[in-house]
Amino acid sequence: MKVLVIDDDPDIAKVISLCFEMRWPQTTVVSAVDGNEGVSLVETEDPDVVILDVGLPEMNGFEVCHKIRHFSNVPIIMLTVRDADADVSCGLETGADDYISKPFSHVQLLSRVQAVLRRSQKSPLSIDKRIFTIGNLTVDLDSREIRVNEE
Repeated sequence: MKVLVIDDDPDIAKVISLCFEMRWPQTTVVSAVDGNEGVSLVETEDPDVVILDVGLPEMNGFEVCHKIRHFSNVPIIMLTVRDADADVSCGLETGADDYISKPFSHVQLLSRVQAVLRRSQKSPLSIDKRIFTIGNLTVDLDSREIRVNEE
């Protein structure tokens, strides 16, 4: 799976990348720090899902979402500090598939990503297994196994 994070805060991109790495180690996370770069990366990288901030320099997330919707149906989740009803409504009406306010729960973010991918029928994620891998450590919650170096 490929995730595009469009956020001008590099720490947010790192946190999101770590969330995906822990849950789905096969995920590639690509990031953009502004809207123009983000729109270009949607075209060139063909992500499975976009995580989009509203407060971006030069072009806000609503405008980015609108531009992406002109050429792509990629699932978009807005992840932003702007949580007023008008902002949520604007995001969803502009074409976002979901809207999450910061600070956010990483568990909820991953569940919402899985839900929008399932609804878009693009889900490359296995919902049967709950396996987390970090380095040489693997935790399989379903089988209740912990492995280090495959042992």
